[in-house]
Amino acid sequence: MAVSLSNIISSGVGGAAVALITYLTTRPRMRAEARKLDAEAERTRAETAKLLAESATQPTSEFDTADLPKGWHVTGGRTEDYTYGLDSHVHQSGTASAFIRARPSPRDFGGLIQSFQADNYTGKRVRLSAVMRTKDVAQQAAIWLRVDARGKYIAFENTSSESRRLGGTSGWVRREIVLDVPPEGEVILLGAFLMGSGCVWIDSFNFEVVRDDVSLTELTDAPQTQPVNLDFTQGLN
Repeated sequence: MAVSLSNIISSGVGGAAVALITYLTTRPRMRAEARKLDAEAERTRAETAKLLAESATQPTSEFDTADLPKGWHVTGGRTEDYTYGLDSHVHQSGTASAFIRARPSPRDFGGLIQSFQADNYTGKRVRLSAVMRTKDVAQQAAIWLRVDARGKYIAFENTSSESRRLGGTSGWVRREIVLDVPPEGEVILLGAFLMGSGCVWIDSFNFEVVRDDVSLTELTDAPQTQPVNLDFTQGLN
């Protein structure tokens, strides 16, 4: 049976219209889902930061301190869901690295922490750096730095932002935090944590005072100084 040219054109126009309508109706939903995922990631980051900021600084009773690197303690939301220790076979420098390894079906996060008096660092800008290696990390691994005064934290940062967190399997990667220690700071705490399944090795921690012209890492994105994409020709975010 012959098909007229007008029918073909009508069919084509109809198909294009359907495709356009489908795109226009599903695009907002896709953008909404993307925003939801971003919000969930930010909420996870905030919850992790809160837990780290409120974690106790004393060793957890169920862990034998002989299994931990000297000077380090265990912290976290579910410390019992992780194991901690030294690995003399996997290290970036020296003779060993510290590791945090998840047990089956881990909850929250587990971490290593140490603290010291802030007297020599108050009013100064400091940098904490370390190298980390990961294997099968489902969620994230990061380092963190915190300043306390009168039993509460007054400055805090970690490397769990989207651009700095580590996940999956990777070789040695350096991460750093540059933070100003408030004049009223009393105690400085630092460490590393693992959230979710997998294993992270941490090596070559370094803590130092830096010049004031060294950029703070919390400000990872430069502030916008002029309008952009006013003619809408630069595509989507």
